[in-house]
Amino acid sequence: MSNDILVTFWGTRGSIAAPGRSTEKYGGNTSCVAVEFSDSMFIFDAGTGIRQLGVNIMNTRMPKGDEKYDIYMFLSHTHWDHIQGLPFFQPAYHPGFRLHIYGSATQDAMLERLLIGQMDSNYFPVPMSALGSDMNITEVDKKPMEVAGAKITFEDLHHPGGAVAFRVEKGGKSFVYATDNELNTQFTEEGELIDDNPVGKAYSKLISGVDLLIADGQYTSEEYAVKVGWGHTSIPALLSVAHKAGVKQTAVYHHDPMHTDNMLDELSSKYLHKFQDLNPRMDIFWAREGLTLAL
Repeated sequence: MSNDILVTFWGTRGSIAAPGRSTEKYGGNTSCVAVEFSDSMFIFDAGTGIRQLGVNIMNTRMPKGDEKYDIYMFLSHTHWDHIQGLPFFQPAYHPGFRLHIYGSATQDAMLERLLIGQMDSNYFPVPMSALGSDMNITEVDKKPMEVAGAKITFEDLHHPGGAVAFRVEKGGKSFVYATDNELNTQFTEEGELIDDNPVGKAYSKLISGVDLLIADGQYTSEEYAVKVGWGHTSIPALLSVAHKAGVKQTAVYHHDPMHTDNMLDELSSKYLHKFQDLNPRMDIFWAREGLTLAL
């Protein structure tokens, strides 16, 4: 099998799903990214995009006989747009799958209790106890751990209610998934650290030199000016900090539900050459639902 690590975007939208003709190119489903290694699959967040990913898994990786297929899921946090698709994830209902879920406790409740809560009968007709897969839910601390042969490093992000970023290293490749993060509280839009901010320093270390950074760039500078404290980053801050950290490729992710395909095309054109023409070069792209790239 190929040693390539395949990264596929199944949901790229932030805050709430935004289907329709004006979002067909970049997608309307909320956060979900699948990373396929030669021997395992990692999933980052379970927004509405995970529904179609589940259909794909059932069509291509259905276990046979007594086989068990392991899926490793990493949840950045438990806001609706990051967990809402889990009850519609078909492999979670099949006994041939082992679903390993990793995430951190929020300020108010344990991870398992929150996932059970969204399937309470007041919100959903099927209880979590009906899921037929072998499911294990693990609350992570900030110590690095090994999962399916990959080294996973965690770091807290600046977001209301809390969120966590994941750095994954395997087979000589590395990537970071860091959505829902307000970098503007730690850095200027030129990427300069503010007041030796410890959260910003930890973030820079986490993303340093990675092959791919998938990160929140929900707002333009103008939008961020009226949404300070909402927990999301302006695009120039995201890209400037990434470049200073030596990131090789950055995916602008968690698109605002009000951003149409035309607007995202314009933003891409505005920033594309600025960072690709710098030394060192950093490739950037706006994450698009259905896109697969190899690391």
